[in-house]
Amino acid sequence: MTNERTLVSATERRPSVQSPVSLSARGRISRAKLKSAARELLNERGFRSLRVQDIAERANVANGLFYHYFHDLREIVAEIARDFFAEVLEDEQPELEGQHHYDWIFGKLRSAVERFARNPGILACLFGLAGDYEEFDQIWKENAHAWNLALANYLKTRAGMDEVNTERMAFMLGAMTEGVIYQALIRRTEDLLEFGGKPEDIADVLAVMCYRAVFLENPPLDHLRPAGRQLITRQGRARKGGRLLATLKARAKTRVKAKK
Repeated sequence: MTNERTLVSATERRPSVQSPVSLSARGRISRAKLKSAARELLNERGFRSLRVQDIAERANVANGLFYHYFHDLREIVAEIARDFFAEVLEDEQPELEGQHHYDWIFGKLRSAVERFARNPGILACLFGLAGDYEEFDQIWKENAHAWNLALANYLKTRAGMDEVNTERMAFMLGAMTEGVIYQALIRRTEDLLEFGGKPEDIADVLAVMCYRAVFLENPPLDHLRPAGRQLITRQGRARKGGRLLATLKARAKTRVKAKK
């Protein structure tokens, strides 16, 4: 007996009734309206509360028309998720002449965090349900891999790292980024939100951690937003406090020896 969850395979299900390429102009409009409505409701309610009836009503189309274009909710949500990740990956951050490495990293992260913040239902669905549904799992893995490779390419060309190490570093930073975005935007973890709950705050803290991991130093303070500066100054105070405590302990030991 095993405790592992079994992925629900997408290959066990038949495709939608009509292929998008075979639709008339009117059919394409109706299909697009259903996708737009489903995306809105997914972000408002989450996958578990999504209903075909509500999607059709929001799209202002007949309830039964949904099944002319999509087999079920999983199919339409998977397509929405692919569209979403295409938007994320297409939103490349051009490197400006003389731009500091930190600013590029921050820009790339802010763009991703802002998109996920506007689409919490997609994030919760893919990150939270990837272990239950094969298509969600595959969409997440493929697109996270592509995003990580884009970061690796920047590190290789601009930070002077070799290809193997850049990819390893990018995949580790990508895994950290996924977890922080999910915890901050969906779980609303208090420890993370102490630095601020806005997408810019989350991106700033992530960018500081990424920059440190790559360049082994803090980014310049004048390039940071309040959340990033707070992270650096708080840890600086913690280090000073630790050194002070060690000094006080050493002095106490010296006094004890002197009394003896």
